[in-house]
Amino acid sequence: MTRRVRGDPTRAARALRSPVARSRRLELRLPDLAFAPELVRLLNDPTIARWTMSVPYPYRRSDALRWYRRWRSAQRTGRSLRFLLVRRSDGALLGGAGLHDIDPEHLRAEIGYWVGRPFRGQGYAQEAVLTICRLAFRRLRLRRVEAGIFPGNVRSARVLRATGFRLEGTMRKTVRKHGISRDVELYARLSDDPPGPARARRAPRRGSSAAPTR
Repeated sequence: MTRRVRGDPTRAARALRSPVARSRRLELRLPDLAFAPELVRLLNDPTIARWTMSVPYPYRRSDALRWYRRWRSAQRTGRSLRFLLVRRSDGALLGGAGLHDIDPEHLRAEIGYWVGRPFRGQGYAQEAVLTICRLAFRRLRLRRVEAGIFPGNVRSARVLRATGFRLEGTMRKTVRKHGISRDVELYARLSDDPPGPARARRAPRRGSSAAPTR
């Protein structure tokens, strides 16, 4: 069972054990190499690579192993958390998510997430974001969670708006991807913000249920 640690959120992050959290349909689990084949199958998708910062395409087993090693290193510091999104009813891997740059001084972090193509459009991204926000605000005692998405990622913007995030502006040419400087739209939610509408309005089928994750 996960211990609840008051004070420094990085200490609380280091204390987490799987399953980290549950929602109605999902479990947030810490990375497990047993899921590597499914991870490779789902992430070998050009739409995920397009809308995230560092997911390559094609995605190979070596990429999954590298991701796992980075998680082990980040977990020891408590500054970054990575989760597998697992369906409770059958144990299927649906996607991944994370909290990055956990800042114990300013009590903030950045959220990232992705959902595999077969599972999009079923509300899993929204459910995962709400669950991670509860974890961030209640157990890690963070004050602010941010999300950055590339302009044009309509689906991810819809997920963020539906879960209580507000668009705060566009950071111009703030990151470089494949050698090109890119704009990023900055969304944020505070611990005392409402969680947002239960349902998001329909939007054009452009983009994917992904926000830059590492």
